[in-house]
Amino acid sequence: MKKGDLAAVRGALAADPGLLNSANEAGQGAFLLAKYYRQDAIADYLREQGATLNFFDECVAGETASVMAQIEATPALLQAHSGDGWTPLHLAAFFGAKELAEALLKKGAEIDAPSTNNMKNTPLHAAVAGRRAALAKFLLERGASANARQTGGWTALHGAAQGGDREMVEMLIAHGAQINARADNNQCALDMALMRGHQEIADLLEGLGAKI
Repeated sequence: MKKGDLAAVRGALAADPGLLNSANEAGQGAFLLAKYYRQDAIADYLREQGATLNFFDECVAGETASVMAQIEATPALLQAHSGDGWTPLHLAAFFGAKELAEALLKKGAEIDAPSTNNMKNTPLHAAVAGRRAALAKFLLERGASANARQTGGWTALHGAAQGGDREMVEMLIAHGAQINARADNNQCALDMALMRGHQEIADLLEGLGAKI
Protein backbone atom coordinates (compact mmCIF):
# COMPACT_ATOMS: atom_id res chain seq x y z
CA MET A 1 0.00 0.00 0.00
CA LYS A 2 2.70 2.52 1.00
CA LYS A 3 4.65 1.87 -2.21
CA GLY A 4 1.64 2.43 -4.42
CA ASP A 5 1.86 -1.00 -6.02
CA LEU A 6 -1.59 -1.26 -7.61
CA ALA A 7 -0.79 -4.61 -9.22
CA ALA A 8 0.05 -6.05 -5.81
CA VAL A 9 -3.20 -4.73 -4.38
CA ARG A 10 -5.15 -6.29 -7.24
CA GLY A 11 -3.40 -9.58 -6.65
CA ALA A 12 -4.06 -9.50 -2.92
CA LEU A 13 -7.77 -8.82 -3.45
CA ALA A 14 -8.02 -11.57 -6.04
CA ALA A 15 -6.55 -14.00 -3.55
CA ASP A 16 -8.63 -12.75 -0.62
CA PRO A 17 -11.64 -10.53 -1.49
CA GLY A 18 -12.29 -10.08 2.21
CA LEU A 19 -9.38 -7.68 2.39
CA LEU A 20 -11.45 -5.05 0.60
CA ASN A 21 -13.40 -4.14 3.72
CA SER A 22 -11.08 -5.44 6.41
CA ALA A 23 -9.51 -3.10 8.97
CA ASN A 24 -6.24 -3.03 10.83
CA GLU A 25 -5.90 -3.00 14.62
CA ALA A 26 -6.49 0.76 14.64
CA GLY A 27 -9.77 0.28 12.78
CA GLN A 28 -8.45 1.76 9.54
CA GLY A 29 -9.67 0.20 6.31
CA ALA A 30 -7.74 -0.17 3.07
CA PHE A 31 -9.35 2.88 1.46
CA LEU A 32 -8.40 5.15 4.35
CA LEU A 33 -4.85 3.84 4.45
CA ALA A 34 -4.46 4.39 0.71
CA LYS A 35 -5.56 8.00 1.16
CA TYR A 36 -3.23 8.55 4.11
CA TYR A 37 -0.34 7.21 2.04
CA ARG A 38 -1.40 9.50 -0.84
CA GLN A 39 -2.00 6.54 -3.12
CA ASP A 40 -5.05 7.92 -4.88
CA ALA A 41 -4.94 5.40 -7.72
CA ILE A 42 -5.23 2.58 -5.20
CA ALA A 43 -7.98 4.39 -3.29
CA ASP A 44 -9.93 4.86 -6.53
CA TYR A 45 -9.46 1.20 -7.42
CA LEU A 46 -10.75 0.09 -4.02
CA ARG A 47 -13.86 2.18 -4.49
CA GLU A 48 -14.37 0.74 -7.96
CA GLN A 49 -14.28 -2.69 -6.37
CA GLY A 50 -17.04 -1.74 -3.97
CA ALA A 51 -15.16 -0.77 -0.81
CA THR A 52 -17.60 0.23 1.91
CA LEU A 53 -16.96 3.71 3.28
CA ASN A 54 -18.02 4.73 6.77
CA PHE A 55 -18.93 8.30 7.74
CA PHE A 56 -15.34 9.41 8.28
CA ASP A 57 -14.14 7.68 5.12
CA GLU A 58 -16.72 9.70 3.22
CA CYS A 59 -15.30 12.86 4.81
CA VAL A 60 -11.89 11.80 3.49
CA ALA A 61 -13.41 11.20 0.05
CA GLY A 62 -15.16 14.58 0.08
CA GLU A 63 -18.62 13.07 -0.34
CA THR A 64 -20.41 16.25 0.66
CA ALA A 65 -24.00 15.22 -0.02
CA SER A 66 -23.78 11.95 1.88
CA VAL A 67 -21.81 13.41 4.79
CA MET A 68 -24.21 16.28 5.26
CA ALA A 69 -27.25 14.00 4.99
CA GLN A 70 -25.82 11.86 7.79
CA ILE A 71 -25.15 14.94 9.91
CA GLU A 72 -28.71 16.12 9.28
CA ALA A 73 -29.96 12.79 10.60
CA THR A 74 -27.44 12.62 13.46
CA PRO A 75 -26.31 16.17 14.39
CA ALA A 76 -23.69 14.92 16.85
CA LEU A 77 -21.61 13.74 13.88
CA LEU A 78 -20.74 17.36 13.08
CA GLN A 79 -18.36 17.53 16.04
CA ALA A 80 -17.61 13.81 16.31
CA HIS A 81 -14.08 12.41 16.14
CA SER A 82 -12.86 9.48 14.08
CA GLY A 83 -11.09 6.54 15.66
CA ASP A 84 -7.78 8.29 15.10
CA GLY A 85 -8.98 11.57 16.55
CA TRP A 86 -10.12 13.80 13.68
CA THR A 87 -13.30 15.80 13.23
CA PRO A 88 -14.99 15.88 9.82
CA LEU A 89 -13.51 19.35 9.29
CA HIS A 90 -9.98 18.11 10.03
CA LEU A 91 -10.40 15.40 7.41
CA ALA A 92 -11.87 17.76 4.83
CA ALA A 93 -8.98 20.16 5.44
CA PHE A 94 -6.21 17.58 5.25
CA PHE A 95 -7.57 15.95 2.10
CA GLY A 96 -8.51 19.16 0.31
CA ALA A 97 -12.30 18.75 0.27
CA LYS A 98 -13.20 22.45 0.13
CA GLU A 99 -16.87 21.97 -0.75
CA LEU A 100 -17.30 19.72 2.27
CA ALA A 101 -15.36 22.09 4.53
CA GLU A 102 -17.63 24.95 3.49
CA ALA A 103 -20.76 22.89 4.14
CA LEU A 104 -19.48 21.82 7.56
CA LEU A 105 -18.76 25.40 8.61
CA LYS A 106 -22.15 26.57 7.38
CA LYS A 107 -23.67 23.85 9.54
CA GLY A 108 -21.78 25.11 12.58
CA ALA A 109 -18.60 23.03 12.78
CA GLU A 110 -16.08 24.44 15.27
CA ILE A 111 -13.32 25.94 13.13
CA ASP A 112 -10.55 25.59 15.73
CA ALA A 113 -11.69 22.33 17.28
CA PRO A 114 -8.71 20.32 18.56
CA SER A 115 -8.21 16.73 17.51
CA THR A 116 -8.49 14.16 20.29
CA ASN A 117 -5.29 12.32 19.39
CA ASN A 118 -1.85 13.11 20.75
CA MET A 119 -1.37 15.98 18.29
CA LYS A 120 -4.28 18.08 19.63
CA ASN A 121 -4.18 20.18 16.48
CA THR A 122 -6.75 22.24 14.58
CA PRO A 123 -8.17 21.90 11.06
CA LEU A 124 -5.79 24.68 9.97
CA HIS A 125 -2.84 22.58 11.15
CA ALA A 126 -4.34 19.72 9.15
CA ALA A 127 -4.61 21.82 5.99
CA VAL A 128 -0.98 22.89 6.35
CA ALA A 129 0.16 19.31 6.97
CA GLY A 130 -1.74 18.20 3.88
CA ARG A 131 -0.25 21.09 1.89
CA ARG A 132 -3.72 22.30 0.98
CA ALA A 133 -3.18 26.01 0.43
CA ALA A 134 -6.72 26.62 -0.82
CA LEU A 135 -8.17 25.01 2.29
CA ALA A 136 -5.83 26.92 4.59
CA LYS A 137 -6.80 30.20 2.91
CA PHE A 138 -10.47 29.29 3.18
CA LEU A 139 -10.18 28.53 6.90
CA LEU A 140 -8.17 31.65 7.65
CA GLU A 141 -10.66 33.86 5.81
CA ARG A 142 -13.43 32.39 7.93
CA GLY A 143 -11.71 33.08 11.21
CA ALA A 144 -9.39 30.16 11.95
CA SER A 145 -6.67 31.18 14.38
CA ALA A 146 -3.32 31.49 12.64
CA ASN A 147 -1.63 31.16 16.03
CA ALA A 148 -3.42 28.11 17.44
CA ARG A 149 -0.98 25.68 19.03
CA GLN A 150 -0.95 21.92 18.94
CA THR A 151 0.83 19.59 21.34
CA GLY A 152 4.38 20.82 21.83
CA GLY A 153 3.38 24.41 21.18
CA TRP A 154 3.69 24.16 17.40
CA THR A 155 1.79 26.63 15.24
CA ALA A 156 0.73 26.23 11.64
CA LEU A 157 3.61 28.53 10.67
CA HIS A 158 6.10 26.09 12.17
CA GLY A 159 4.62 23.38 9.95
CA ALA A 160 4.63 25.49 6.81
CA ALA A 161 8.25 26.54 7.35
CA GLN A 162 9.31 22.98 8.06
CA GLY A 163 7.64 21.87 4.84
CA GLY A 164 9.27 24.62 2.79
CA ASP A 165 5.88 25.86 1.62
CA ARG A 166 6.40 29.55 0.77
CA GLU A 167 2.82 30.14 -0.31
CA MET A 168 1.54 28.78 2.98
CA VAL A 169 4.09 30.75 5.01
CA GLU A 170 3.15 34.01 3.30
CA MET A 171 -0.55 33.30 3.66
CA LEU A 172 -0.29 32.57 7.39
CA ILE A 173 1.75 35.70 8.03
CA ALA A 174 -0.75 37.78 6.05
CA HIS A 175 -3.45 36.48 8.38
CA GLY A 176 -1.62 37.37 11.55
CA ALA A 177 0.67 34.42 12.28
CA GLN A 178 3.32 35.46 14.80
CA ILE A 179 6.68 35.14 13.04
CA ASN A 180 8.65 34.57 16.21
CA ALA A 181 6.19 32.28 17.99
CA ARG A 182 8.16 29.64 19.85
CA ALA A 183 7.22 26.05 20.53
CA ASP A 184 7.76 24.44 23.92
CA ASN A 185 11.35 23.62 22.91
CA ASN A 186 11.93 27.32 22.07
CA GLN A 187 12.12 26.76 18.30
CA CYS A 188 10.49 29.24 15.94
CA ALA A 189 9.53 28.94 12.27
CA LEU A 190 12.96 30.20 11.24
CA ASP A 191 14.58 27.34 13.15
CA MET A 192 12.37 24.87 11.30
CA ALA A 193 13.23 26.31 7.88
CA LEU A 194 16.97 26.27 8.59
CA MET A 195 16.90 22.75 10.02
CA ARG A 196 15.25 21.45 6.84
CA GLY A 197 17.46 23.44 4.48
CA HIS A 198 14.71 25.72 3.19
CA GLN A 199 16.90 28.77 2.70
CA GLU A 200 14.33 30.67 0.65
CA ILE A 201 11.87 30.39 3.51
CA ALA A 202 14.54 31.34 6.03
CA ASP A 203 15.44 34.43 4.01
CA LEU A 204 11.79 35.42 3.78
CA LEU A 205 11.27 35.06 7.52
CA GLU A 206 14.45 36.91 8.39
CA GLY A 207 13.44 39.71 6.06
CA LEU A 208 10.23 40.04 8.02
CA GLY A 209 12.02 40.18 11.36
CA ALA A 210 12.35 36.56 12.42
CA LYS A 211 15.06 35.86 14.97
CA ILE A 212 16.75 32.62 16.03
